[in-house]
Amino acid sequence: MTRTDFANWERADGPPELDQAMVIFWNGFEPRSTKLLRSSRLENVHRILGFRFADNQFDLSENDRQISAVAPPDRYETRSCDRRNQFSTYKTFFEIFSSLDREVRIVFDITCFPRDVLLIALYALKKTNRFADALCTYNLAQDYSIGTPDGQEKWLSKGVSSVSPLIGYRGVVSPDKPMQLIALVGFDDQRLLQIAEILCPDSVVFAYGDTKLTDRDWLIQQSHQAVDELISRFDDTRKESFVCEEGQSVFNLIDKATAERPDHNQIVVPMNNKISTLFTGAYCLANRNVQICYGGGLIYNHSHYSLESETFFSWKLSS
Repeated sequence: MTRTDFANWERADGPPELDQAMVIFWNGFEPRSTKLLRSSRLENVHRILGFRFADNQFDLSENDRQISAVAPPDRYETRSCDRRNQFSTYKTFFEIFSSLDREVRIVFDITCFPRDVLLIALYALKKTNRFADALCTYNLAQDYSIGTPDGQEKWLSKGVSSVSPLIGYRGVVSPDKPMQLIALVGFDDQRLLQIAEILCPDSVVFAYGDTKLTDRDWLIQQSHQAVDELISRFDDTRKESFVCEEGQSVFNLIDKATAERPDHNQIVVPMNNKISTLFTGAYCLANRNVQICYGGGLIYNHSHYSLESETFFSWKLSS
C-alpha cells in the first residue's frame, strides 16, 4: 500500500514506481533499510545508491545479501558518510545531484536515514535546484523496540555523542538574545533531555507526535508520557502537539512557537520520526532564522529497533 499526499490520504497499491529513477537509501542495521528494494521491480532502475557511515560498526551482511539478490549489479553503488564532517557529507550529495541528468527522477527513501544526514541531503537538493524533483518515500514501521510491549519501556537509542547545528540550518543566532528550544518528541526522549541540558535553553516547547493512523494509539500515549516527564525538568515550558505525517501540522507548530517568543533565538530539535524531521528541514530551508540542532546517539537498540510493514508513504517535496 502506498499513501500519497499526506493532507488527503490518497492510497494506491505497492511502493512508488522506480523505473528510470535514481534511488537513494540508507543501508543501516534495520532490515527495513532494504524494504523498498525488495518490494519493487528494479529491471529498469537508472541507478541505486546505498549510503552508510564510513565507521559503520553494525553487521550489514544480511542487508548486503538482500540487496545483491534484487539490485542490478551494474547499477548499484555504495557510498559512505563521515558524521564528523558535515561539509564532506554535503559535498557528496551536492555532486551527486548536480551531475544527474535533469530527465532522471530522484526517489529518496528516507526510511532509515540518520536525521542529520537526511537533512544535509535535503539541503543539497535545495542548493542544486532538485528539491521539487525528488519523490520521498518511507516504509511505515509496524512496531518499534520489538518485543517490548510496554510503551514506557520501549527505546530506540540512548546517550548523545555531541550536539551541533547542521550545515544549511544554522539559523540567525544572536548572543544577546535568550534561546527557545522547540523539541519534536518521539521515543528518544532521554536523548532529547540530554540535548536540552547541553543547550541550556531559556524557554522550551515540548511537542508530542499525534497521528491519523488508527492503529497508533499506543504511540500517542507514549508521546504524552514522555512530554510530561520532560516538562517536569525545566522551568519555562509549554506543551504542544503536531500530526507526524502532515507537513502543514509541523509548519504550524513551529510558526506558533516562534511567534510566542519572537525575541528569542529559535532552535528546533527534531527527535520524532523521519517524516516530521523532513518537514522540519523543509520549514527551516524556507525560514532561515530558525536553526536545527542534532546530536547523534551513542547506543542504538539495533537488534530490536523496528519491524517493517507493507505500507509506504510517498510524496513530492514540492507539495
